[in-house]
Amino acid sequence: MSGYLPILILLLSSGVLDVPAAIAGPNGESRSASSVSRGPIHRTSDRAMDRVVVSEVNSDLIRKAIQKYLMDEWGRKIKTVHVTVLEPVEPVMIPGGTVELQVIPNAMEEGPGRRVFHVEAMVNGKPRKTIQVMADIVAMVDAVVVTRFLKAEEVIDAGDLKTVGMRVHQINHPFVIDQSEVVGKSASRPLPPDTPLRPAFVKLPLMIKKGDRVLIEARRGGLSIRAYGVTKSSGQVGQTVMVSNLDSGRELRAKVVAPSLVEVEF
Repeated sequence: MSGYLPILILLLSSGVLDVPAAIAGPNGESRSASSVSRGPIHRTSDRAMDRVVVSEVNSDLIRKAIQKYLMDEWGRKIKTVHVTVLEPVEPVMIPGGTVELQVIPNAMEEGPGRRVFHVEAMVNGKPRKTIQVMADIVAMVDAVVVTRFLKAEEVIDAGDLKTVGMRVHQINHPFVIDQSEVVGKSASRPLPPDTPLRPAFVKLPLMIKKGDRVLIEARRGGLSIRAYGVTKSSGQVGQTVMVSNLDSGRELRAKVVAPSLVEVEF
């Protein structure tokens, strides 16, 4: 038996025989203890992760910003502005809170057509991102046109006019857009129906025409002399015309004051 003891000790030390270690129980009984493998312990952080708010700036928002900018810039010269955004195609993501778009003014004044704008995305009053935008701009005006054929020198009445929408290719366009600017004036040339009016197409009406019988009035201080005459030329208020005195036959230079009334100085 004593010969087997060294061999048993050798087998135990080499791990060939797996003998569980014994530990004492609470009542002195023998218990086997096994090794338990435990994985890493994961703890949930009590601190919430900060969430970044992102706003989407799409082409419609950009269009409205450019449209408002142009209407403010062009004032009453233009009736309406149509904006078509070509680039960017995809929405632009802006981190932060509520986004306000502002168009950066261009030092060079540009009109309708294809243009490039730089739009600043503002968050809480601070610039966050500059968006380069390419857009097509169409400008419209309500042009004043005549409704019937007007002869040269014919006085224009409100019933002879209407307004129509018209596309213009420059801001300083040549068309009349306010009817009050032409009512009471006369046509400076024959005007067919639907002709868009320009300032050069109208003029102050003639108060006196050649061959009209007029009253000639001469004043000096409190003295006034009147006579009748016939005009040798036509004229507007304030213009000078030649008048022949019917009593003396003498021709005088007189200033047109009102219809059928001229004034001479002596």
